[in-house]
Amino acid sequence: MRWLRALLPLGFALVIVASACEPEVVVGSWPCAEAPRIAEAGAAGAGGEAPTSRTAIEVPWSTSFEDGFCGYSDTRGFCYGDPGTRYELSNSRVHSGRVAAEFRASTHAGEQDTRCVREGVLPDKAYYGAWFFVPAARTNGGNWNLMHFQGSNDTVFHGTWDVSLESTDSGSLYLYVFDFAQMKRRFSDVAAEVPIATWFRIVFYLERAADATGQVALFQDGRELLRLKNIATDDSSWGQWYVGSLASSLMPPDATVYVDDVSIDTKL
Repeated sequence: MRWLRALLPLGFALVIVASACEPEVVVGSWPCAEAPRIAEAGAAGAGGEAPTSRTAIEVPWSTSFEDGFCGYSDTRGFCYGDPGTRYELSNSRVHSGRVAAEFRASTHAGEQDTRCVREGVLPDKAYYGAWFFVPAARTNGGNWNLMHFQGSNDTVFHGTWDVSLESTDSGSLYLYVFDFAQMKRRFSDVAAEVPIATWFRIVFYLERAADATGQVALFQDGRELLRLKNIATDDSSWGQWYVGSLASSLMPPDATVYVDDVSIDTKL
């Protein structure tokens, strides 16, 4: 069932076992455990999670996963994965500190989704940023989404904005924005290839407005790729911001993404 989400517990002791040539690394446990949460088809939210927090999201906020996934659960956020996916801490690819989050899925059986979510009343204006590491090039005939925004005025969510990867036939990757209000992909005129096996930062600026006074912008490693002004950007009263990996129709089919240093701020 496509909308069934098994939200994994956050309180387990995580052990990362490296190859025989490397030492075993025990990351340990953290004190912000949650019970697993499972939602049936049709439940609110792309994560299948019934609404849990409609309080204002305070900024600035950030997490580097040094305390596990507590940066999310301590602020009424959550992390989840489709059956067969994994999200965990890893020290094999780190942007800062000792660990980063690893989101692992395979598109053999179709679309798969594993991400972490902040939810509540989004700031009127904010920069949503995260560092990403894509280990290998992929050709993409479907969707490979890294950031997703959606909103709600009651219990029904609708998408507002996506930041996703577009691939060329050779496997080169480029960022684009999906505008749900217009149901169209927004590409940059700037030729900025996403680096493979190198950390890069994505920042999405969202200035929320239900009328044509809003604005969005996309940045890669501090470079502005796209800006849309004087548009309706968000007609909802509260929303969710997803970071991780949702993928379909990748070749090869595995879709591992590392994420570190996630933030919501009033400045770039």
